[in-house]
Amino acid sequence: PLPSRPASSSPPPHPLWSVLRRRLSPSRNQLQLQLGNRLVLPSSRNQLRFRTNSAACLLPVRDLVSRMSKRRRQGEEGQANCHDRSGNKHEKSLYLVLDDWHRGFTIRKLDADSPDVSNPPVVRLVSPARDLPMDFAALGGNIIATSNQYTATVVFDTETDALAMGNPLPDSLLDAANYFFTAGDVLFAFAYYFMRRPHSFQVLTATKDDMNTLCPSTDWSWKSMPAPFAKDEKIESYALHPDGHTMFVSSYINEINRGTFSFDTKTSEWRRHGEWMFPFVLEGFFDADLDAWVGLHPDGYICSCQVPSLSNSSSTLQQPNWKMAKEHRMWNPYHQLARGRGPTLTYMGNSRFFLVDCVAADGLEFQDAFGDSRGCVLNMTTFRLRYDSEGNLRIKDRDTTSCRVSKQLSTFSPVAFWM
Repeated sequence: PLPSRPASSSPPPHPLWSVLRRRLSPSRNQLQLQLGNRLVLPSSRNQLRFRTNSAACLLPVRDLVSRMSKRRRQGEEGQANCHDRSGNKHEKSLYLVLDDWHRGFTIRKLDADSPDVSNPPVVRLVSPARDLPMDFAALGGNIIATSNQYTATVVFDTETDALAMGNPLPDSLLDAANYFFTAGDVLFAFAYYFMRRPHSFQVLTATKDDMNTLCPSTDWSWKSMPAPFAKDEKIESYALHPDGHTMFVSSYINEINRGTFSFDTKTSEWRRHGEWMFPFVLEGFFDADLDAWVGLHPDGYICSCQVPSLSNSSSTLQQPNWKMAKEHRMWNPYHQLARGRGPTLTYMGNSRFFLVDCVAADGLEFQDAFGDSRGCVLNMTTFRLRYDSEGNLRIKDRDTTSCRVSKQLSTFSPVAFWM
């Protein structure tokens, strides 16, 4: 609790009081984060403001990251590093983002073999806009958190557990439905304006080769790129070609006006591949063992899709062959609490996937499952994919962990990152 405010007869309060009594609702350029028992408010001037029970202070991001990294190194010096002994210094983990906190979102580090959300989160993010979702994207070992209502961007480094401010969002990504997509060291963002105006296509890239690890926001910048979509076209699905620099995007207006495009990130050129659509929704992931993209079919199944050729032949004008694992319906699209983007899929390599979806607990209606009542059942499923001897897509080693959690927003889908 804050100290009691001095009476009018007392000397004027210390200037620190004006900082301590500031309301927690952020300005348009602020987000709030809670790390442990500290509440962090990144400002638009590349600083982080700490709120504690007794004091407040301002720290530049470079000092924050440096101090956090130093503390982490000091703690690691006295411990044996099992990763070093095994030769794998960067063993990957699952990071799951939930809207299970009444003030915003949590990021939890999970064991992919036995996911457990009962442990405390590694970081909490106070939502800058109540009743509105945030967007989360992965870039390298970082999780980038954004809101389409505010320009501030928060970066959580999973390797050092450090927080920093990223470059502010461009105005074109405000008041829009944003779709983030990563290709190598580049983050792409599509902004859909609900038919008010054409899409915006933004790219976040490094501005120099020698990255400043202590102040990453100075090393990245947003750049606007052309997009071939009309204002009434909606992006339905997207996937990265195995060449690592070509992105495929399917867009939809109606059954007649639809199609799939590719964007070469090296030449910044778009190309239309025909009036066909991907069989999956949102992001598809390339599985080298299957030699195909894998994604979520809207009917609740897992599907695979052949990768089209990048040549100029007419074969790219036809929808690639695709298959569906029909023996298992992985989720029910009509029972989802996340009505925005529904279940989400994450690829963990070696034909292994992680699927997360949420439904109302038994006995609860849709509208009664939200809030702090733990009315949501979170289903976390790991599985592998194989083709059988007849070429059918099969699900193997399926394992589902379910638990009850709180859920605040019907417009937010839990999302996981493998990093």
